[in-house]
Amino acid sequence: MAQFWITLLSLAAGAVGYLAVTFWVRPILRYREIRYEVDADLVFYANAVELEKKDGSIRQDTLDRKESNRRHAASLIAIYRQLPHWYRWRLEKTGENPQEAFRSLIALSNSSTWAEVTEHAEEVEKHLGLSEDWTK
Repeated sequence: MAQFWITLLSLAAGAVGYLAVTFWVRPILRYREIRYEVDADLVFYANAVELEKKDGSIRQDTLDRKESNRRHAASLIAIYRQLPHWYRWRLEKTGENPQEAFRSLIALSNSSTWAEVTEHAEEVEKHLGLSEDWTK
């Protein structure tokens, strides 16, 4: 009979572990990964402000920056919806606001002057709790 209870408890512990990893750990790790990618792209595309080439076309790095910001915004809002409620509460208490960061990333992707890019990038950093200020 003891073997039965050990087996049953082992299965229950495995199921609980699987559910915790699937519904808590994976979304949290994905959120943190997106946060890292946003931070890295802010630095990588720091000077990719819309400057026209001599032929009047927009530089490729500017187009890449705009696309990257939009993709990160979409990923950020999608994963925010999957985060556990207790983690959303924790983010709120630490000052992070992924929903506002989403709005700032979209605004950043539409920015075309250095002043706009700087303003929106600082908002993204503030809302995601990123410590380094790449604009200085």
